[in-house]
Amino acid sequence: MPPRRLQAGEVLRAAGRLFLLSWPHCLPLALLGVVVSGAPGALATRSGEGRGLQHDPGWWLLYAATVLVMLVCYGAVSLRQQALVEGRRVSLWAVAGRSLRALPAALLTAIVYVLLAPFLLPLVALSLAWLAAVLEQGGPLAACRRSVQMTRGHLWPLTLTWLSVLAGVLVFIMLTGVFYGVVMVAAGQAGARNGALISQVVFTALLSLPVIYVSAVLVSCRAVLTADGHSPT
Repeated sequence: MPPRRLQAGEVLRAAGRLFLLSWPHCLPLALLGVVVSGAPGALATRSGEGRGLQHDPGWWLLYAATVLVMLVCYGAVSLRQQALVEGRRVSLWAVAGRSLRALPAALLTAIVYVLLAPFLLPLVALSLAWLAAVLEQGGPLAACRRSVQMTRGHLWPLTLTWLSVLAGVLVFIMLTGVFYGVVMVAAGQAGARNGALISQVVFTALLSLPVIYVSAVLVSCRAVLTADGHSPT
């Protein structure tokens, strides 16, 4: 019997359920990743440097460190969501340690994503490589092969899924930016400092939610594609 065709709505519904279940468990990890990701930009703004290629070596070392911490945090989010899917209870430290062990392979697959950014279908075919590297603790080549194996025959539904996710995330970020601006205007001159602090905290927390949702989409894609009737294991 040929594999059953994947439906984009099937993945998105599963991802929505997983997001609602997992966000309280994953918010600290996602929040840390988002906060760390803003450190190089904040430092550059504070020092008045506006062009990345002109930053000193210390800034680039900080940037590299933030990328590594982000990957560990986001990998831990996916590991925690996968544990929830499987009905297992895992501690934050356990998933963080496992994500750290998978960091070399996760970093290399992330670099592959950057190189393939202009090429939509190859990017979709390898869209689960990073997750495979984190969950299966294999090398980058094994993770890429695993992703191609899982996505084979489902590229167009997955492309629709990821375009829908991208559109939703962009709209969410735009609305969050509008909310930030409204809070700043409402604070006025007198409460500008306190208003800025409160709105930045809320803004960062809200930006953590798309991280959790995108991870939920990845985990749900893998779960659906490895279920009986979709793709070979």
